[in-house]
Amino acid sequence: MADIIGLELKDKKSPSNWSIQLDVPEISSLKDIYDHIDEEEFNRTLRSAANILSRCPNPQEKESEATGLAIGKVQSGKTLSFTTLMALAAANGYSKIVVLAGTKNALLNQTYNRLKRDLGGEDPEKASRMHFYRNPTTSNAVGIKNTVSSGKCALLVVLKNPKHIKNMVDLIASPEIIQGPTLIIDDEGDEASLNNYFRSGEQSATYTKILELRKSLPVHAYIAYTATPQANLLLPAIDKLSPDFCELIEPGRGYCGGSVFFGDRIKDFVRSIGDINNEDDLTSASIPESLKEALAVFFVGAAIRHIRFEGQKHSMLIHMTERTVGHEKLTSSIQRLITNWANSLVLRPADPARVEVIKRFKLAYEDLLKTVKNNPPSWDEIENRMLKELQSYEPHMVNSLRAGIRIAESTFQHENNIVIGGNILGRGVTIRDLTVSYLARRAQTTNVDTMEQRARWFGYKSAYLNLCRIYLKSQIINDYKEILRHEDDFWDSLQRNIRQGIPIQDWPRFFKLDANLELNPTRSSVAQYNKFKPTGWRVQTNPMHDSQCVIRNIKLIDEFFKKKEAKNEKIGGTTHKIIKEYNLMEVLNLLRKLEINENVFILSYFIEYLKRLEISGKLKTADLVYMNEGQERERSLINGKINQLMQGRSSNYPGDRDFHDDKVQIQFHKIKCLGENVSNITLGLAIHIPKESNYDLSYIVRGEEI
Repeated sequence: MADIIGLELKDKKSPSNWSIQLDVPEISSLKDIYDHIDEEEFNRTLRSAANILSRCPNPQEKESEATGLAIGKVQSGKTLSFTTLMALAAANGYSKIVVLAGTKNALLNQTYNRLKRDLGGEDPEKASRMHFYRNPTTSNAVGIKNTVSSGKCALLVVLKNPKHIKNMVDLIASPEIIQGPTLIIDDEGDEASLNNYFRSGEQSATYTKILELRKSLPVHAYIAYTATPQANLLLPAIDKLSPDFCELIEPGRGYCGGSVFFGDRIKDFVRSIGDINNEDDLTSASIPESLKEALAVFFVGAAIRHIRFEGQKHSMLIHMTERTVGHEKLTSSIQRLITNWANSLVLRPADPARVEVIKRFKLAYEDLLKTVKNNPPSWDEIENRMLKELQSYEPHMVNSLRAGIRIAESTFQHENNIVIGGNILGRGVTIRDLTVSYLARRAQTTNVDTMEQRARWFGYKSAYLNLCRIYLKSQIINDYKEILRHEDDFWDSLQRNIRQGIPIQDWPRFFKLDANLELNPTRSSVAQYNKFKPTGWRVQTNPMHDSQCVIRNIKLIDEFFKKKEAKNEKIGGTTHKIIKEYNLMEVLNLLRKLEINENVFILSYFIEYLKRLEISGKLKTADLVYMNEGQERERSLINGKINQLMQGRSSNYPGDRDFHDDKVQIQFHKIKCLGENVSNITLGLAIHIPKESNYDLSYIVRGEEI
């Protein structure tokens, strides 16, 4: 453990200022279990978990709470992160840990079994610090009380639905339960937990019960884990689940995500489905030609894999429809097709049926050779192996039917496995050794977070990446290419905000999305958002009510224009102080110093927008103007807003809006307000962005007035 003792936390700004012991048996045990992860990567996971715990309440406090958001990438190792966090919490004074473990029993059981294994609950030779309870009720109160009173930690794994969370609330309220510090882990914290009824002013059932659970715990931290945090970050700031802090969980080596499959090598891995045009095609019993190609690639890839490594698992995912009747038809059709292929292979070499099948497999082999370049097996080796591969497979229909199964991961016994299902495959299900994916369905209303969760082909696949193929309709391919731009931009901005030490409450919620593709960041039932279109003039029409803020703002601008020796420039009959082509980074530094009420004018969005332009190399300078040489202009107030902040055109003046020379221009207006009870003097802003395609970055922002 010497390598762990010396670790330092990335963020030492712990609000409770409490120290965290890292050299604990639970961490040693985890490291032994995950010995396939190298030391550097394990220590990075440990540092990240310790950093999260440092932002949680000190267990010695009597009343405190925190709300955190842990963001990873799809299938990148979030479970190990929160398992490590639990181990640290249990070893550092937290007496109860509640895990909201998904909305389906299969996922609950998967999480419970994994946590019990990883945290020592299944090893009789190790005395675990934790006692494990699945969907506990008040009948477990005495056992949990004794767990806590003996100095151990109760780990309570709960199905994320109102009934079971209410059971937790009732349990916490039991007189037997000793109140103490509690950690709540919300796995897939963007799903089900959030308020679906916020637009009507009501609360959805699961959301309500989560709030009740939190209210029953005097000292607790609620940490939502997700790979798709769009909804969480677009929540109104006053929402009880809106995060106080955020941790980015970097994927480890060997992770293959959007940048691998939809970046520069997209032609290596992605194939277009061009023979499915309508919903009837998705539910019919016939197999489209593109799916036959995908199945052939899957089985030829299996032959390549098993020639190299006998017995390895090899999997395929097929999602054509959400209708269970379609799953049944498709499963039967695929079984018949594979049987026909196997029967054809035993015919004489010149038989037309065998010739046709061999031709199909050889085309698949040639496709795979585009990526399998390191000493690939010969075609003769592949041909001799194909019958065995076709006879070593099992179909898995994953749906709610009696003939279906709930989850695929633990059911694989054969080397080759074909998983066929609907929406249940879109979140939380890990398909072991997934190589070929076939998705032919695009929802009419397409949300980025849903699309990312459907990308079950993401994960640690570098060892067999050369065998991976993804079959998608062309529109879905375009969706994922845009989502890659969105994710890269989003991830970079989050890293920058954390690096600069900006509190999460002050992060501008910016999501780059091409509106022409009709992609939404998340479902509108849980979060309100707007399209950010900054081109043209944006004007601050609400005066500042805090006179001291106004004084400081005006002093800042007065001194800035004096120090920079701004030139007086006469525009018609009016003179302004102007600084032309000023360095954009310095402009942003100035804007950040202004004290602007964000409910009045969302300046942070413009700062972030201009920063994005600067980072992309599209903008380096901006013009700054102190209107009327910094002298006051009188303006009346109507309904609390400045009437015509910007002066209009006259016979000897083009107007404030018309001397920008089609450049980015920021105007500072010193205004004397007439009427109504506000500060007599205020500083107003006006920002001009030229109508150029270079500056139209298509951003989605939180649903605030901008």
